[in-house]
Amino acid sequence: MSYDFVEDIQRGILHLSLRDKSFFTEVMNLIKPEYFDYSPHSKMYESIVEFYSEYRKLPTPPVLMEEVKSKINERENFSDYMEEINSISSMDSSEIVDEQYYMGLVEKFAKESSMKEAIKSSIELIEEGKASEVEHVVKEALMVGRDIDHGQIYFKDVKNRWIREISKKGEDRFPTIFPVCNAHLEGGNSRGELCVAVAPPGVGKSIFLVNQSVKTLISNKKVLFVSLEMSQDKIAKRFDSVMTHIPYNSLVKPQSQTELNERHNIFKAKFPNAELVIKEFPTGTINANNIRQLLNQLALHQDFVPDMIAVDYLELLMPIRKTDQEHIAQMRIAEELRAIGQEHKLLMWTVTQTNRDGESVEVITKREMGGSYDKIKPVDWAISLNQTSEEYDNGEMRAYVLKARDAKQKYIVPMNIDYRTLIMEASNGSTQEEE
Repeated sequence: MSYDFVEDIQRGILHLSLRDKSFFTEVMNLIKPEYFDYSPHSKMYESIVEFYSEYRKLPTPPVLMEEVKSKINERENFSDYMEEINSISSMDSSEIVDEQYYMGLVEKFAKESSMKEAIKSSIELIEEGKASEVEHVVKEALMVGRDIDHGQIYFKDVKNRWIREISKKGEDRFPTIFPVCNAHLEGGNSRGELCVAVAPPGVGKSIFLVNQSVKTLISNKKVLFVSLEMSQDKIAKRFDSVMTHIPYNSLVKPQSQTELNERHNIFKAKFPNAELVIKEFPTGTINANNIRQLLNQLALHQDFVPDMIAVDYLELLMPIRKTDQEHIAQMRIAEELRAIGQEHKLLMWTVTQTNRDGESVEVITKREMGGSYDKIKPVDWAISLNQTSEEYDNGEMRAYVLKARDAKQKYIVPMNIDYRTLIMEASNGSTQEEE
């Protein structure tokens, strides 16, 4: 019996799933039983998946009949199933010659079906008072598709791998405010990475994040600064001072305003591609998906696509997936921020607080973070900011490199902070000190 794949795609998927192992293994994670409109088809496909998962081979039509028999309820007639299985297995699929074309049809069917299921689930969630979970359900449906990246074929890809490695030497980097760290990082951090600064309350996490953002602007790049604690105007005022070297408390003076405008013009002339957007959200009300939404809005309405996002700060975000364990929640938030960087090919920076142990030591290392270290696990590069009372009086601090995936770690960089202009920088002639 000949058949048209386009006209009856659901029966076609079942036919090929019984006959073509390579086809089935490609669609097994793409097609779900609930996508089939006809209940017997759904049970047939579910039985094929279960049989293959256990025996790593496709069931024959007689075996499929036995597998399906256990799923039939008393109101159903098994003879109908037998007739449908025989009909599907005897189809003529000889006309299917363009595999990629038909796989495209299957993928389209999967995308449309997953969205239908997501809409049904969303209505149920809203009726149950769980509207906050709708976004996650819809996002998962939108991500349905074939993954045609099979990874790196090691021996075949040696040449291309080294070409990529050599080309990385010239790719744009994001320098930190510490020259000695940049030397170990081959110029700075990369797109797709998550960087974190750890410090106790009151040490200057937000000021550091502003300084790091200005460093990125000086690299002629675009920055999105997400504030979850301070107002947009207060953050902008900090940028004014760090960027122009005008003392923070003098910015309100009329003379300083004139000077500020002049220095802004000089800055923009020297770094024409540098752009900054500051967005304030109410504390504890958003998650990573809200940041994704903001990125889409900025690209659509402002033609603004950042190279770096700074989030102030990690604990004030909510995880997309809820959990009762705080340390797991913070780890998930870090994972979600890193995912944004990878999706949009940009650098993510955030700051986070230590636990109480971090307030009683001179150098915050992994040991002092205890259970809080879970949130550092997804991070590519992390530093702690350390300061004693005496150092505070002298405008001094120390940065300790807690973690570096592909570079040197566990060393101290002496640094200075000018509390007049809020500028942070490595000490002149600073040397690194091993832990």
